[in-house]
Amino acid sequence: MLALALAVVAPFCPQGPLVADPVEVERTVRDLVGFGTRHVLSETDDPRRGTGAARSYLEGRYRELVDRSGGRLVVERQEFEVPCRRRGMPAVVKVVNIVATLPGTTDAERHYVIGGHYDSIRGTGSAADGVAPGANDDASGTAAALEACRLLCAGEYPATLVFCAYDGEEQGLLGSTAHAKALAAQQVMVDGMITNDIVGNSMGMDGVRRDGHVRVFSYAPRGEDSLGRSLARAASWASRRVEGFDVMLVFRGDRYGRGGDHRPFFEEGYPSVRFTEPREDFSRQHQDVTERDGAPYGDLPDFMDFEYLARVASLDAEVLMELASAPRAPGAVQIRGAREAYDTVVRFVPVEGAVAHEIVWRLTTSADWEERRLVPNDVLETEGGRWASVVLEGVCIDDVVVGVASVSSGGHRSRVTAAPEPDAMVYRAASGDSGR
Repeated sequence: MLALALAVVAPFCPQGPLVADPVEVERTVRDLVGFGTRHVLSETDDPRRGTGAARSYLEGRYRELVDRSGGRLVVERQEFEVPCRRRGMPAVVKVVNIVATLPGTTDAERHYVIGGHYDSIRGTGSAADGVAPGANDDASGTAAALEACRLLCAGEYPATLVFCAYDGEEQGLLGSTAHAKALAAQQVMVDGMITNDIVGNSMGMDGVRRDGHVRVFSYAPRGEDSLGRSLARAASWASRRVEGFDVMLVFRGDRYGRGGDHRPFFEEGYPSVRFTEPREDFSRQHQDVTERDGAPYGDLPDFMDFEYLARVASLDAEVLMELASAPRAPGAVQIRGAREAYDTVVRFVPVEGAVAHEIVWRLTTSADWEERRLVPNDVLETEGGRWASVVLEGVCIDDVVVGVASVSSGGHRSRVTAAPEPDAMVYRAASGDSGR
């Protein structure tokens, strides 16, 4: 068993930061808005208007990146006939997702998915006619995912990256649901999914500009250390590499009464999160382009902040690069208190391909990891050649949550696997034990 001092080894220094281009994301947003509407029932045979034109445009933009990837990026249309329960809509709707896949090099079975939805609606959600620009909701998220692909596709990563432009989100998460179900049916290992939805405006309805962070929503069926919360904290860790930008961890699955394309992935058991701007301007969402009381309504590009959107895209790329370059997350992590000291004993099975493991912990009342201790594999002691044990001296087990991440030779860290909570009170209440 290994007892560690506060500083064991200096942290690794991965490659330089990935910086998105505001000009690129603005170009994508304005081009998508230029199709007039991207309603799922709008024109499919007009090269300049409607959802068909938008699909062709996005497929073409991703195909432009194939050469940049050295021919490795695979771009496809995924078409599904899916049920739709929205009032005024047909019972069955055809949706078309645009998907670009960058295969992994050494651990291609492990996937990370990122997307935004390219469909749009206006004030009458079932109406396929009229103008539905959908600039911020959600050409912004579609542009961010495309820009992340541009930043990453020339690189090589152990895990597979999947970039998606989803259809039919406004009609009930149709495209993402079909995609998540297809991946689950094929037993694809998805270690993380990020949806970017409404990520292009920093000015709130209160007139205050908030451009220093993005909100990260994550589902948790119980406790605060679900797979989704683990992915959210990984985004928090990656944000340190985006200058002047941070994340705000929001510990609920989504905004009140609303949903996003990460939900179907959560329902299939995959870690998933949603990125959303700090304060949404509801006069820009699902509105007809008009004027009310002298104020303009409508989701148009002129009301967006493309510098802010570029920072969100940079964060997307940093999270994907970090996780896809890291080894797999550790399996089960166990902890116990030492018998004769206020120490915590951490047990885990070292991950194949990792050169080190990082022990992290936080107070039970804290949102994010507060302390980190890097442990090189060559100083780990294992029990029977399998389980490694590390002692956190002076860390009282009752006061903290403890987890472990694996670390690559390049310094990239996996998601954290947290030790399970004891649930003593739940057990006693269920068993009728008074606890005395």
